[in-house]
Amino acid sequence: MPKVKVLVVEDERIVAKDIQSTLKILGYEVPAISSSVQDALAMIEEIHPDLLLVDIVLKGEQDGIELAQKARIEYKIPTIYLTAYEDEETLNRAKLTEPLGYILKPFDERDLRTNLEMALYKHKMESKLTESELRYRLLVEHSPDGIAIQSEDKIIFMNNAAVKLLGESEPEKLLGQSIMNFIPPENLELAKEKIQYVNTHRSTLPFLEEQIIKTNGSKIDVEVALVPLYYEGKPATQIIFRDITERKRAEKELEDAYSELKKTQQALIHNEKLAALGRFSAGIAHEIRNPLANISASAQYCASKYDLDQQMKKHFEVILRNTENANRIIRELLDFTSPREIALTSGNLAEVLNHVCDLVKPRCSKYNINLMKKIGDHLPCFPMNAKKLGEAFMNFLSNAIEAMLEGGNLNVQAYYSEKDKWIVVNFQDTGYGIDQNELSKVFEPFYTTKESGTGLGLSLAYNIIKTHSGELFIDSKIGQGTRIQVTFPLKNIQEMKA
Repeated sequence: MPKVKVLVVEDERIVAKDIQSTLKILGYEVPAISSSVQDALAMIEEIHPDLLLVDIVLKGEQDGIELAQKARIEYKIPTIYLTAYEDEETLNRAKLTEPLGYILKPFDERDLRTNLEMALYKHKMESKLTESELRYRLLVEHSPDGIAIQSEDKIIFMNNAAVKLLGESEPEKLLGQSIMNFIPPENLELAKEKIQYVNTHRSTLPFLEEQIIKTNGSKIDVEVALVPLYYEGKPATQIIFRDITERKRAEKELEDAYSELKKTQQALIHNEKLAALGRFSAGIAHEIRNPLANISASAQYCASKYDLDQQMKKHFEVILRNTENANRIIRELLDFTSPREIALTSGNLAEVLNHVCDLVKPRCSKYNINLMKKIGDHLPCFPMNAKKLGEAFMNFLSNAIEAMLEGGNLNVQAYYSEKDKWIVVNFQDTGYGIDQNELSKVFEPFYTTKESGTGLGLSLAYNIIKTHSGELFIDSKIGQGTRIQVTFPLKNIQEMKA
C-alpha cells in the first residue's frame, strides 16, 4: 500500500524539520516542506499530497487559513491546522475551511499520530460518502423514472424525467408547489393519507397504479412509490413516478385482441356445430317429410271423403295441425343450418321496432303487461332486411311475454351512440329470469326451457343479428327479469343517413 503523502507548511524551519522526522517515523511520506502559501501551492501542483499539515500563522500576506481554503476548493485536499493560537476569531475563520483536525502547539508524537489517523479516516469516510452521494445524484438525475422530493408539503427537488412527466421543461416552474396539485380531486384524500402514513411510520409504499394531472390539465396513468428519507437534515418523502401509459395501451390492445380471438373461436365452434347439424338435418329431412306428407294427405282425404262426427273431425284437425308443426320445425331447422343469403336494403330500425311492438300489444294487454317504448326519432338508416330483423325482435318480445304471464313491465329502447358509432337496442322484461348457469346456452340450437319449445327461435334470431354484423348480449337474474341488448356498428354513417 503506498504511503500517505503529507505536505508540511511551517515557516519555522526547525519545527518543520522536527515534524518531518516525526512523520517519517510514523510511516508517512513527507516529500517537501513549505514556508509560505505561494511555495505550498507550487508544491501541491508538483507532488500532489494527500494531506496538508499547516501552521495558521505564516510569513507573507496570506496565512494558513487562506491556503487551506484554496486547497479544499481547488484541489480537494484536506488540512490539519498547527497553531499556537486558540482565540475565538481565529477558530471561527479556521472552521469555515472545514479542517480535519486542529493541533495546538506544543504537541507530542502521540497527539500528532492520533490526529493524523483520525483525520485520514474521517477524510476516507467523507470521500466515500461524497462519492456515494454523487453516484446517487447522477442515478436520480438520469433515471428514466420521474423522481421528486417533497418536504413540508413543498417540492424541493425534481429530476428531468419528473419535470418532463408533468409537462414542463424547467424544474423551477414546479419547485415550491405541493405534489397534491398534480393529483386528481377524486384521489386527493387517499394520496394525502398515503404520504401521511409514510411520514409517520417512516415506511416505504411500493409501486401502485395511480393517475396524475399534467400542467396542461391532461391525465396520465403512472405507477407511484413513496420512500421516506432525510434531505438536507429534514424528514422528506421521495416520490417515484413511472409512466405506464404505453403499458396500459398495450394491455388494452392485448385484452381487445384476446376478446376478438375468443369471439372468433366461439364463432368457429358455433359454425362447426351448424355444419354438423346441417349434414344431419339434410340427411333426415327428406325421410321425415315424405311420411309427414302421406299422413297429412291421408288425413285431408278422410276428412273430405267421409261424413265424420264432430269428435272425429277434432282428431283429424289435431293430426293436420301437428303435421304442419312438424313441417314448420323442419323448415326452421333447414333455415337455421343452411341459411340463405338475405337481401339488405337501406332501412330504418325505428319502423321495424314500432311495427313489432304494435303486433304484440294485444298479447301484452291480455296478460296485463305494461309495454313501454323509448325509440329515438332520428336513428340512422343502414343496410338491413326489415322482415328478418322483425322476426328476430318478435322472438325476443314473445319470450319476454311468455316470462310474464301474470303481468309485468316490458321496455323497448333504441338509440344511436354518436361516440361509439352504433345503434343500441334493449329489450328488458321483469319476468322470472334465467339461471346464470343457463345463460351461455340460450343461443344454442335445440336448447329450450319451454315444454313446447323447439329451441330454434333464439338461435335463428342470433343468426339474423349476426347477418347484420350485430352483437348480441343477454343478462338475466332469477326473479328480476332478462335484458337482451343488440348493437349494430355503423360505418360511413354520413353516407347512410336518410
